[in-house]
Amino acid sequence: MDARTVQRWRRPENQEGDLRVGDKRRITVPPNKFSEAERQAALEVVNSDEFKDLPPSQIVPRLADQGLYVASESTLYRLLREAGQLTHRRLERVAQKRSKPVTGN
Repeated sequence: MDARTVQRWRRPENQEGDLRVGDKRRITVPPNKFSEAERQAALEVVNSDEFKDLPPSQIVPRLADQGLYVASESTLYRLLREAGQLTHRRLERVAQKRSKPVTGN
């Protein structure tokens, strides 16, 4: 541990001490975190008939062409993952692994 860290903890104005340990750790919420209403609105857009078969990497540019911004691509991926919807999003079957046939000599 750095000596400067200990000095900072021992200052009289700092009565909280080591905030890294257990329950003393500060939990901060990012100021730009989605509210539940924003989260539901983004999921409604992603699951709409127009976008239900597309991944976020295609949804975001299409919304941008329409002049709309719902969320970033990474945020849409995170929301889909949290909702358990980050799976194959197309109408066709999932690609199957195929191997070359073995020829007997």
